[in-house]
Amino acid sequence: MDIPVTLLYGGLTALLLTLLGLNVSPLRLRGKVRSSQPLPSPLHRPWRAHGNAAEWIPIGIILLLALELSGRIPRAPLHALGGSFLLARLLHAAGHLTRWRVRALGAGLTYLVLAVMSVLAIWSRLAAA
Repeated sequence: MDIPVTLLYGGLTALLLTLLGLNVSPLRLRGKVRSSQPLPSPLHRPWRAHGNAAEWIPIGIILLLALELSGRIPRAPLHALGGSFLLARLLHAAGHLTRWRVRALGAGLTYLVLAVMSVLAIWSRLAAA
């Protein structure tokens, strides 16, 4: 089955996750910080930005994939959900890394998009029964 929407936003969010990880690794190497050691202050924000993305991106992409595979949601709303999810994760990461006040906006948008996708997934299943 063709899944162009999930491929696009799955690829973009995976790229975001990779870039956030690439931001952490050199800092850990430079500071000689092993996984068993406490994090020094300069590493805390990049580490949490990466960790938070790793926690939330998979469920968003899984829900997007499930909706796309159901065949019940047109592509335009799927793109709106995928684009909103990507924007939410970008805002949240930027808020972690720059101290901008957009971290809460990114978190809130993430929750909203996941809630909408969850309801659509449940509706899609119930409508199929």
